[in-house]
Amino acid sequence: MTRLDVRELNGNCTGEQVIEFLDTFAQRCDPQRWTVVVLDNAPFHKGAALRQRIPHWETLGLYLRYLPPYAPMLNLIEAVWRRLKGFLLPRRCYDTVAELRKALYAALTVLDAQFI
Repeated sequence: MTRLDVRELNGNCTGEQVIEFLDTFAQRCDPQRWTVVVLDNAPFHKGAALRQRIPHWETLGLYLRYLPPYAPMLNLIEAVWRRLKGFLLPRRCYDTVAELRKALYAALTVLDAQFI
């Protein structure tokens, strides 16, 4: 089963934010059943601090796997962005960030995203 979990970040994504997200996500996992998170090769997905947390997450049933480099066709989030930009978000300029955020949240809700 594929599920889309979302957390809004302010500013650039950092390794610390990814670790915090995965810590939160791991608490929802069942140690008796594998939960696999597929990551691309962005630097904030591969830092030393993140790698140190992997054994702990695996005890909770959370396993990380990485896509091969330069393989956007295997990255499921690309299809999500394509649906968001191509069909679910009105094609217009938003007057405020708040308006854009509201439209994005509505579109993600249509995709049955889980906000964590």
